[in-house]
Amino acid sequence: MATLNYIGSKKSLLNFIDYVLKKVNSKFEKTNNIKFLDGFAGSGIVGKYFNKKYGYNVLSNDMEYYSYILSYALLKVEYSENIKNLIKELNSLIKPIDENNYNLITKTYSEKGVNKRKFWTIKNSEKADAIIENIKTKLNNKTITENEYIFIMASLLSSLDKYANTTSVYGAYLKKYKSSSLKNFELKAIHNDEKIINIKKNKVYNLDVNSETITNNKYDITYFDPPYNNRQYSSNYHPLNFITKYDSTILPYGKTGLLENSNKSNYSISKNVECTFKSLIEKINTKNIMLSYNNEGLMSSNTIKNILEEKGKTTLYKYEYKKFKSQLKVQNQTVYEYLYLCEVGKEGQFSSIIIKHNDL
Repeated sequence: MATLNYIGSKKSLLNFIDYVLKKVNSKFEKTNNIKFLDGFAGSGIVGKYFNKKYGYNVLSNDMEYYSYILSYALLKVEYSENIKNLIKELNSLIKPIDENNYNLITKTYSEKGVNKRKFWTIKNSEKADAIIENIKTKLNNKTITENEYIFIMASLLSSLDKYANTTSVYGAYLKKYKSSSLKNFELKAIHNDEKIINIKKNKVYNLDVNSETITNNKYDITYFDPPYNNRQYSSNYHPLNFITKYDSTILPYGKTGLLENSNKSNYSISKNVECTFKSLIEKINTKNIMLSYNNEGLMSSNTIKNILEEKGKTTLYKYEYKKFKSQLKVQNQTVYEYLYLCEVGKEGQFSSIIIKHNDL
């Protein structure tokens, strides 16, 4: 599975999340139609993991449109021979036929544009534009389905990310091209699963997690991984939203090409986050709540503890692992990842448990 180099990605922590769930209740190991909400889906990796490994019926949600596209491809579109052949065909493209109408990535995010931005090289941008021109034409001609279009668009996002001239976010591009960005872009499938469990029951939404559509459902497990600080994801990943929408009426502005009317999450606004989170926890209809959160986030550990304890028995699991720093001397530093578990409706005192890397 291809994944984004995503800030706050839980790719390296999936075993930890899995471990905590099984520690609470062994039934979560079985494929017995467990309903799982991934409320801040991001790259979609958590929902995909629990769907593929255990067959969970996943409801994935994120207010960013690029995240919706990624999760839809991961949970609702199976890999096929047609998609395989289509990707092979698309990789032979060099630049769009109609360079006036299918040049949005090149003119917005490469040096060929008026603003001389360096998110991608001209060559890689032109190939990306050509791919979008091709699949949009095929979709209009009904030679590919809407699902196949979404799969390719998601694959384009996850593939282009490997060639982006950025750090782990798209808030700004680097002044000089890094070596990986200078390589020739190749489109790769976001996943190659020919069978997706519960494909008809899996649902993907592009909503505010506090909306009634999300909170009115019933879940066995809800997993929340909200923003921890005041950096908005719409600003950090704006090129991905632009590419998925591919709309010439959208006019990015400023040095980095920000988008007007971008999302402003209350979870990244210090004066709003506590009230918003409390409302979500009060409304959500679930048996278990899991929350990943940084101990230096906008909400304090005590605030989170108090809100969750109103809902049920709460335990804080701290995953201890070693982080290495490459300096003059190699130093080991102990780092903790926090995962709160609230067993809704149960009584019990708050506790904190340290899980070490060797325990998993």
